[in-house]
Amino acid sequence: MELEAVIQSAIIPTIVTAIIGPLIFFGLRRWDEKNRRNFEIRFSEYKHYLKALEQISSTSHAQFEEFMTETYAKCLSEILASEGQSSDPVIRLNEELNHLMAGIRTSFSQATGELNGLRLVCSDKLLEMINEYVNIQRKLMDESCAVLRRLEQIDLADPTSMFSGEMKAEGEISQKLFEDIVRQMRSELKIG
Repeated sequence: MELEAVIQSAIIPTIVTAIIGPLIFFGLRRWDEKNRRNFEIRFSEYKHYLKALEQISSTSHAQFEEFMTETYAKCLSEILASEGQSSDPVIRLNEELNHLMAGIRTSFSQATGELNGLRLVCSDKLLEMINEYVNIQRKLMDESCAVLRRLEQIDLADPTSMFSGEMKAEGEISQKLFEDIVRQMRSELKIG
């Protein structure tokens, strides 16, 4: 009888362990796979949105720089060469300016449009930071377009004087905010 009681007391925990053990393993494995999938989705989305944020800040800068070094210099040479005899170089400069400003605004709109999906996967804090970043970039874009409209007032001895101190300060704030956004994304992904 005592042997039978010992066998029964050993069999019941063995049966329970044989059933519950695999269930726990299966549950933990499934939980781990779900977390890994969620991480991979968020990681992929965040990488995509960082590219969009970089595009917002760099596209207009690159287009502006290219315009100033190539197109503006060429148009200015044509204006000086024509010595006021023809308004064609001035008309061409205005057309190029309008084309540049339209291109900057289009690029900005496309890049900000790509951020819409981020609202689905990020925290409220991150979304607030990104909205602030986009607003600063929008101000910088508007100010850049205003600078382009004032090209006839450029001081050739100091072309950087066209840019306001506020514009430079906004650029620095924007750079710091971008770094804060990256840190927040890393925090939400639980990286580092």
